[in-house]
Amino acid sequence: MLLDKMIHKTLLTVILFCGMTVMCHAQIKISDLFREMPDSLLPVLSENNRLDMIDFMASGMKAEVSNRLGGRSEMTMLTDDSLRVKVSDALTVTLLLITPSDSIENDNKIICFIRTYGTDEFMLQSVTSFYTIQWNLMDQTPPLNNEDSQRIHALDMQTIHNWERSILKKD
Repeated sequence: MLLDKMIHKTLLTVILFCGMTVMCHAQIKISDLFREMPDSLLPVLSENNRLDMIDFMASGMKAEVSNRLGGRSEMTMLTDDSLRVKVSDALTVTLLLITPSDSIENDNKIICFIRTYGTDEFMLQSVTSFYTIQWNLMDQTPPLNNEDSQRIHALDMQTIHNWERSILKKD
């Protein structure tokens, strides 16, 4: 009887421990991080605006909201590891969830926050910042793996290609 109780307790402890481990390593999604983003990083959108955008996208609806400046902002893309919001005619924000190349664990993610400014598609300027998943600004650019480096580079190249097409008048 005593042995059965000990086995039961041990088995229950193992099951609880495994369950907690799985919950701790649940997949981080960019929508969760966008939801938790401090208002100071994108003051034109309230927390409710961000929540509405996520809900609208999940429902297959147009994810457009009235922002704090009285204008319209729209989430135009949302996946598990990236999102894009056209905040205004002059600002688009892209968030990418990436894994640093020096990360031992695949769970060690960081946020790449890209702000693209400009009203003319041929004259855009992008500013890239990196944050921990707790939204702490990183002092320096983390080492990027090849795939994530290409994702960020593709966004920068899009701006350059638009500018070259404008200057050279090629379509």
